[in-house]
Amino acid sequence: MKNSLTLTLLFILYFTACTFGQKNRYVRVFLKNGSIMKGTLLEEQPAVRLEIFDKSILTFLTDEVEKIENEKYVNPNIRYKQKGFVHYTELGPLAMSNRASNGVTTSAFSFQTTNGYKFNQWFYTGFGLGADLYAVQTFVPAVVSIRGDLTRTGDKLPFYFIEGGHGFNATSNDVDSVRFGGGPTMAAGIGLKILFSNNTGFTISAGYRFQRSSVQQSGIEKKEDFNRLTLRAGFSF
Repeated sequence: MKNSLTLTLLFILYFTACTFGQKNRYVRVFLKNGSIMKGTLLEEQPAVRLEIFDKSILTFLTDEVEKIENEKYVNPNIRYKQKGFVHYTELGPLAMSNRASNGVTTSAFSFQTTNGYKFNQWFYTGFGLGADLYAVQTFVPAVVSIRGDLTRTGDKLPFYFIEGGHGFNATSNDVDSVRFGGGPTMAAGIGLKILFSNNTGFTISAGYRFQRSSVQQSGIEKKEDFNRLTLRAGFSF
């Protein structure tokens, strides 16, 4: 479990670094004949080399160019989805120091897939089903999810999410005198969706997750609460 959490965290950090570490300069090239070309500037001297949206390379002599200005990059393959069906699949660690009644540190790993409908930029709702694998118990959360985009421009869309429902306890009851039960679950946080084609993109998110369970032993029932920092990476379309 520890190795899985470490690998997931490394994946999130590596993917974020790759995404935000790109330094390509997107520009407008004003030619002396009156034309204006947009693209990624590959070279400025001894000639201006420009990669345009279809990946073609254009080359201009310096005496053909009047000036070069920076331009905000707009990916022509990106199309913001106003409404319609939306799917999320995400996984990652549920991190935080928390001990069960038997003293075991309950590290956890979470997986969830959600399908629903987007009504507008601010409101999406759907049904999610997943698996939360704690060190001592296993839950199958069934939740109603609400999400919304905090912006609708560009290829990096910050979003919020709120989830609530019931976590069914799927822990194996190996001891006859011990019975495990589920309870309410909820989560909330913020994330970033990084689009790469139409409305399809990668997602990274962080937030808080709560799960209540019950352990009945020798006729005595005890409630246990799991409070976690949830870190997830996945994809959406």
